[in-house]
Parts: sequence; C-alpha cells; structure tokens
Amino acid sequence: MDNNRFFKAFLKNPAKVGSIVQSSPFLVDKIIEPVDFRKARIIVEFGAGTGVVTKKILERMSKNAVLLCFENDPELCEQLECNIRDPRVKIIPDGAENLEKYLADRGIAFVDYIVSELPLAIFPESLAEKIFSVVNSRLKTGGQYVQIQYSLKSRKRIKQLFPKTLIAFVLLNVPPSFIYICTK
Repeated sequence: MDNNRFFKAFLKNPAKVGSIVQSSPFLVDKIIEPVDFRKARIIVEFGAGTGVVTKKILERMSKNAVLLCFENDPELCEQLECNIRDPRVKIIPDGAENLEKYLADRGIAFVDYIVSELPLAIFPESLAEKIFSVVNSRLKTGGQYVQIQYSLKSRKRIKQLFPKTLIAFVLLNVPPSFIYICTK
C-alpha cells in the first residue's frame, strides 16, 4: 500500500518525489547510521514520504527526543499522520525551506541532525539554495546533515557549505543512491 501511494505521488509530481519507489531497507539503514541516537534531542526529517525512514528513526530515538517530519505532499502527509502515532513526532505539512518558522514556533534555536530525502538535484536552484541556507543556519555546530541524492550533481555546492563531507554509495536501492554525510 505504501509503495502504491508513493508511486502515485511520484506520477503526480516527479520533481518533488524524485523516485518511483520508497527507499530500500539498505538505504534506510545507511541514512540513519551517522545519527548518534544517545545524544540526539532534536532531529529533522525532510521529505518523510510514507515514513520508512521515520519509523526507523523512531525505533532508535530516545524517549525525550523530538522528530520534526516535513512532507508537503498532502496525500503522503495524511498517510504519515494515520500510520505514525508517537508523541515524539511532529508531522509538518510544509516544505523544508520553512524550517525556521516551525523551530521558532517551538522555541528551538538549533537542531542536532537533519536527514533529508529530498531530490535537491532536480529542484529549482533557488529552492535548493533556500534549503541549503536553512540547513546551514539551523544545524548546531557539530551537528550533521545527511542528504540522499541519486547523482553527484549537488556535490560541489554541498562541499562548499560543509567542507567536512563524506559520501557513501548504496547500490541496493532503486535507483542506486549517494548519501552525503555533512558535519557542521
């Protein structure tokens, strides 16, 4: 059912969804690998989709941590709200570029981790720049930004913002994926 909704969301707007299927278990494990769940108190997820990464984060997240999930596709957001009932999660039906507003509403200055499944390489340049800017301004020093991409198109820009960047490759995903692990 989740894959069907995800595929429909892709067909409706491929420039926002970026893939025809959800992330594979191999990719999900690699995405959350850099997160130190013992220390993480504020985690942000961009492009939560059907919640495959969200659920894995929740399994490992501490009881006093908060997860802010951004998903701007109304149908996927509705599915997230139906399937994920956890008081630590706040599902936000808006775009990642508006992160600062939601942090201010909650009295949060900085976040520990930002995990992004957004296909930034196919976003309009101005939107990608807004997202990079908000990530850079709201991630605490020593915090990490983990970004999935299906190409290396954004590598130069990401490395400019985060000189301390590692890139991992996950072959067992459709499509195969790069994961940027950026430390501020």
